[in-house]
Amino acid sequence: MPVIITGTSMLPPATALNYVPWVFVGFIFQYFIRKRYFTWWAKYNYVLSAALDSGVALAVIVIFFCLQYPMNGHIGRNTIAKWWGNRVHLETADAKGTTMYPLPQNGEFFGPRTW
Repeated sequence: MPVIITGTSMLPPATALNYVPWVFVGFIFQYFIRKRYFTWWAKYNYVLSAALDSGVALAVIVIFFCLQYPMNGHIGRNTIAKWWGNRVHLETADAKGTTMYPLPQNGEFFGPRTW
């Protein structure tokens, strides 16, 4: 749960695309298959979980040795790291701290005049 909360605290780069597949797969395997095919689920759910975890660990190792290790991490410095999708969230109004409407100057009123 803390990982989910931490990920959503940076929502502009972590969109629903990151969370919807996780919820979808979790619902299928923890509700649908468990309810309808309990014997299969009881037999293979642990194996599936270990396979998914191993796949992530293997992908991390492959990505490290393909992109980080050669040339001391300088692969893609001028191509992958400069791609617009890696920096677009830094160019939004939220990231820049700008307002949609101008703030009132001295003497101007903001909000309702009476409560």
